[in-house]
Amino acid sequence: MADEPKLDWSSAEVSDGKLSVAVDGELSSAWKGSFETVAHLLNRGDWSEVKLKKGTVRVEDIRPGDEEKLRHFLESVVQQANADQRPREEQQQPDEDDDRDQGADEGKPSQPDEEMATRFRAFAERAGDPE
Repeated sequence: MADEPKLDWSSAEVSDGKLSVAVDGELSSAWKGSFETVAHLLNRGDWSEVKLKKGTVRVEDIRPGDEEKLRHFLESVVQQANADQRPREEQQQPDEDDDRDQGADEGKPSQPDEEMATRFRAFAERAGDPE
């Protein structure tokens, strides 16, 4: 679906071990509820509670090396929240939408935080490459 919410990895910021990444697309209250429920159910305690406020996902207590695992986790949560909101007939068709776009910067992170943010932003670059 063209208007389904998706993570904007180019907006990723890390400050004091806290990731913030924007979510592009229309965020209905039902979608937000699905996102929060799925995040809670899938989180195995690797990070603090995943929060969604004002169109931004926030995750605390991340460490260098968490980037790939956290990206996969968050993409899975978004994908499931999107699937939960589709009409029944659309849910049975495979979805090939996995695009990530632009974003904004904020704050001055520490060196490890900046390195992690750079790795998260690289996901946006990879999203444009055919796999």
